[in-house]
Formats: sequence, structure tokens, C-alpha cells
Amino acid sequence: MASLGPPEPPAPSDRPPLALAEELLLLCTDPDSGTLRVSRNGFQRAIAAAVLAELLLTGGITVEDRRITAFRPVGARDEVTAEVLARLERAPKGRRSGLDATLRRVPRAPAVRSFRERLVASGHLTVERRRILLLVPYRAWLPVPSTVGAEIAERITATLRGASGPRGASPTAVRDLHLAGMLWAAQLDRRLFPGRVHSELRKSFRAVAREQPIALALHRVVGADNASGG
Repeated sequence: MASLGPPEPPAPSDRPPLALAEELLLLCTDPDSGTLRVSRNGFQRAIAAAVLAELLLTGGITVEDRRITAFRPVGARDEVTAEVLARLERAPKGRRSGLDATLRRVPRAPAVRSFRERLVASGHLTVERRRILLLVPYRAWLPVPSTVGAEIAERITATLRGASGPRGASPTAVRDLHLAGMLWAAQLDRRLFPGRVHSELRKSFRAVAREQPIALALHRVVGADNASGG
């Protein structure tokens, strides 16, 4: 009888759409080293914001200014989102949860680890054990294909520079705007879109972020983290 190994990743055509947090992770991962290309603190906070943005886009939460004014169970696809919804449900009735506080309550490293493991399971990441200078071991999380991060970056750029303007009506364009807003809010944009050639694009990121309550909350939280040293 043949031995049973781990299940094969689903074929690309069978893969469910990526969550915002998963796209953010692929975008920020260096395809050669398998490590982050950006600040760890800002990135971890951006993952939390991406979870909230996903809930907003799928009808899981309603946001007004700095608060979550309503929520409903939407069948969370991952444990991080499930915990956010569970925490909202445990809040006292009639009390509106603040966006800043909700962002801060998302565990940083565990959230990143959870989404990495989901991407490995879906075949979008592979894991290799490597060593720095043949001494220090680390895990390399390698995107599949290696160009996926660049493809996401190109798509965001096309959306912001598109003929229809930043307020394109397609669902993909709306998701791209949220990704752009979070990159600016978490101070990741200059690492991913560096130099003068991208200066106007980064201004567009800032402009869309200023219209997104979740991105603005992320900007405040990251700013407070930096001011306090962590």
C-alpha cells in the first residue's frame, strides 16, 4: 500500500482569492532571501489593519470615523479574523470599539505566522531552512511564483495611475486602494516604491489613505509605536 504524504497544494485555478493580509505579506517578502523587505513593526501592524479592511469590504464590520459601529459574523476564513470578531462580540452591548484599540489587540507575530502558514498550505509560499554566513539558522519564506510580489505592486500602480482614477469601481481596484493606503500608513511605501520615480505614486498613496478610516488608525498606531520605541 502506497504511503500517504502531505496533500498537494491546490492548482492555481483552484486557489481561493487571496485575503488582503496575504497579498500584503507576499508584496513585502523578498523573493530571493525569503525575508521581509520592510520594517517589522510597521508590517505587523499593517497585517492587523488588513484584517479589519477585509472585514469592512466583506460586510463584517461597519466603520464610522474612529470607531467600529457594527459587526456581524461573516464566516471567517482564518483564525486571526475569527478572533477579531469574537473580541467584538465579547464587548459590552452598546459600546463601540475604537479602531486604534482594535488594531493594537491583534497579536503581532502570531498574526503574521498564521497568514504565512495559510500561504504555505495554499501553495503561495514555500519554506526553506537556511543559514546566514553558514552560522545563524533562519526560515526563508519564498513566494510562488517568485514574481508574485512584483505583480501585486504593478497592479496597485496601475490602479492608482489608471485612466479611471483612484476611485475605480471594480472590486479589485477597491482592494488595491486599501493596500496602497496601508502601505503609506505603516510607512512601508518608501521601501517598496523607492526613489523619485515613484514620488508622485507615493503622494497618491497618501491621498487615498486620508479617506480610509482604517488606514488613518494604522497611521496613528504606527506613529505611537515609533514615538514610544516599539
